[in-house]
Amino acid sequence: KVCQKFFRGALAPFHQYRQNALLDATVALTRGASLTLTSIGRYLPGGAQVKHKIKRVDRLLGNTALHDDIPLIFKNITSLLTRRLSWCVIAVDWSGYPSQAFHVLRASLICDGRSIPLMSQIVPSKKQQNSLIQRAFLDSLSAAIAPETRVLIVTDAGFQNAWFRHIKTLGWDFIGRVRGNIHLRLDKKPECWIRRHELQATNKPEYLGPGTLARAEYARCEGHFYLHKKESASRKNKRARCRISRYSQAQDGRAAAKEPWLIFSSTAEFKPREVMKLYGR
Repeated sequence: KVCQKFFRGALAPFHQYRQNALLDATVALTRGASLTLTSIGRYLPGGAQVKHKIKRVDRLLGNTALHDDIPLIFKNITSLLTRRLSWCVIAVDWSGYPSQAFHVLRASLICDGRSIPLMSQIVPSKKQQNSLIQRAFLDSLSAAIAPETRVLIVTDAGFQNAWFRHIKTLGWDFIGRVRGNIHLRLDKKPECWIRRHELQATNKPEYLGPGTLARAEYARCEGHFYLHKKESASRKNKRARCRISRYSQAQDGRAAAKEPWLIFSSTAEFKPREVMKLYGR
């Protein structure tokens, strides 16, 4: 009942049929349905025959008006989840999709050690990490969050300086990891540009100080640098049966896990250990 009351509020502007159909599909998922048309249909509440329930889900998934409403649904849900919060930590990342032709750009609210999805966007794989798509996604997120709410965006490596600069224009802060062959300069040594791999990391999180990321003038971004060498988790290379093999992604993930964390942030108000904890969530 609590969930239904919440979603009724988020879906209030939409047609009553779509409200009821979406809520029933949500109930089906909470009852154990998997994310397939027939499974959701079999678990739908009500006394109708299974074939009619499956047909109802088929009509819902093919409803073009519903697809047009998706951005506004995300906006309403995000607004309801964040409106009473004075401070939000939001993780934004790209993730794989069952079909390798697509990737998902997702924003999740970090809350009590778990993440609550706020917004998602499915993008063709060839447009993954497209700066225009990422910028529009940030703007949509900004439109859903109250202006007085303080927001901290946490991202993994792969988001470029244009992303960080746009976050600043929204009045938000960011924490992001730096990887790759990029130059940085610390304010305490303004004449010296160094590469990431030249930094010596220890197992104790360290604040390196303020500085500049990227040597090219058009790409530069000002912020604060933190460094930490995390202990190895000693994980084995195991993949669940029937799961899609993504060799290149697995290789990159292993390399990222072995490298020290070089964290770039717009704020210096957190202690180094707190920064690593926020990023590690």
